Amino acid sequence: MSNRWRIFHICFLTLLFLVLTISHYHELLAGIPIIGEISISSLIGLSRLTFERFIYILLVIYAGWSLGIKVGIAVWLVSALTMLPRALFISISPIDAITESVSALTISGLSLALIQMRRGWRKQQKKLRGIKVALRTSQENYEELFTNASDAIWVHDLNGKIIIANKACEKLSGYPIDEGIGKSVSEFMSPDALGIAREIKDKLMEGQAIDQRYDQRLIKKDGSEAIVELLTRIIRDDDGKPIAFQNIARDVTEERRLRDNLRFQIHKTLMAQEEERKRIARELHDDVAQSILLLSRQLDILTSGDVHKIPKAAVGELEHIQNIANETYKSIQRYARDLRPSILDQMGLVAALNWLADELGKELGIKTTVKADKLPQLPTETELAMFRIAQETLNNVRKHAQASEVNITVKLDSNNVKMTITDNGKGFLTSRLTGDLAREGKLGVLGMEERARLIGGDLKIKSELGKGTTVLARAPI
Repeated sequence: MSNRWRIFHICFLTLLFLVLTISHYHELLAGIPIIGEISISSLIGLSRLTFERFIYILLVIYAGWSLGIKVGIAVWLVSALTMLPRALFISISPIDAITESVSALTISGLSLALIQMRRGWRKQQKKLRGIKVALRTSQENYEELFTNASDAIWVHDLNGKIIIANKACEKLSGYPIDEGIGKSVSEFMSPDALGIAREIKDKLMEGQAIDQRYDQRLIKKDGSEAIVELLTRIIRDDDGKPIAFQNIARDVTEERRLRDNLRFQIHKTLMAQEEERKRIARELHDDVAQSILLLSRQLDILTSGDVHKIPKAAVGELEHIQNIANETYKSIQRYARDLRPSILDQMGLVAALNWLADELGKELGIKTTVKADKLPQLPTETELAMFRIAQETLNNVRKHAQASEVNITVKLDSNNVKMTITDNGKGFLTSRLTGDLAREGKLGVLGMEERARLIGGDLKIKSELGKGTTVLARAPI
């Protein structure tokens, strides 16, 4: 309502109220010229009190309707204060006058209540219309999002019958939407995939939450297989009863193919690298090291023979050269063992780990212990991967840990072999194990993780500043 109309209503209401009040107290104002002659009831021939109380009711209703309930209540209170004194002190029949006044006030109060109820109803209707518009808009937006989503989305009932699907399902499965709806999801799955689907269904029905995507394989219309990352959730009715399952799938077939190809190439590269290390280690040991050993022995023969034939100064130089040859021989032997220790090929993983522990103890005086279960014959690739992980871990201990003690344990757990390496060094922030380490050029940890994945295992690293580091490597037997 504009201010102009509000002022008009207030002025009009005030004028009517004054005129009505003057008429209501006509007896007291009869001696006042002009004012005493005012009597509204005489103009229409009705009972004066009846007409005046009727007008008071209309004024209250008018105020409540045009200016609001609060103003209507104020007018109702003023009307009560206006009518009741006359009924109590002026009227010939006070009881009848009070009854009529209270009745008028009751009617006007009920009218205000009705006005408030009507306004509340209209407000609720307006709110409901807004909610309906919002729901309709939300539904339209959801339908558009559902239909045009890049991920395939479908809903199937508890028996596996597809109820609804979006456009991306057509691209994923090869079936047109109309043809796919009504089919059972079992038609798109191999027996192994059905087993995974039943396991997920059982978990959801038991109330377990599955918040992460899982890999699933679907059979397309042309018979080819698609690998998808699938997220499944249960749909319940208002009573909490399960009624359907919603599935969101992302086609990762090409991504998995590229990943598998990359891992295959990395595997081939690592194996070629190991073979080359083995060849170089063998040549260093069998060729270069033997030649240097022969040179050292010849020098020894020269210096220990007839010393009178060789100048004294030359003898000293020859002994110095012999010492260099001996040190070179030891270095080459160490390089050959680091490249590919023969003990790993000849005696297995546990013996190789003991050799690493002995080397660390001799070099830095770090107390290193190895405890291992009796292991079955492990695949060569598994032994090699676990050995390289241990070797890289101990190299990190040498360079960074500042540890005084290292413990290596190897245990059999079901169909897995688990190797745990723990040190009491200074530790580090594990958040630096991924991108930060790669950017800093520290690729050893990434290489350890990749070696574990290539044999179907995994690698976990736990570390805290001042509390040391634990490396846990797991590999299937």
